[in-house]
Amino acid sequence: MGGGEPLRLHERRCHAAGCGVLFYICRSCYRGQRYCSDPCRRTTRREQRRIANRRHQQSDDGRLDHRDRQRAYRQRRRARVTDQGSAPASYSGSIAPQPDPTGRNARRLARRRVCCIVCGRRGRLIEMFKRRE
Repeated sequence: MGGGEPLRLHERRCHAAGCGVLFYICRSCYRGQRYCSDPCRRTTRREQRRIANRRHQQSDDGRLDHRDRQRAYRQRRRARVTDQGSAPASYSGSIAPQPDPTGRNARRLARRRVCCIVCGRRGRLIEMFKRRE
């Protein structure tokens, strides 16, 4: 990128089911991202695996795998030890208060929304990626 040239951000829409959030990414960070965040990516991947597992369990090999897994599980349950374990660890903590998005902070947050989701740099020019058809 040249010295005085403004950073070009490209607008994308999240492909996760039920999300559809618009996000911006610069050309140098773009690697085919389809999701606005890691939670959207993980949720979609989990659903894809769930569908693949369901398809596998409906096949003959999948039924045999399930039978073997259940057999091993029942054997482990028979061998379970009934001694008491150690006491569970106790955790304590606090939740930080959320910033109030009114007043001066709201204007700053609004400016920050148009930045690359990967590197965080702000840009002035927003372009749509060309779609492959």
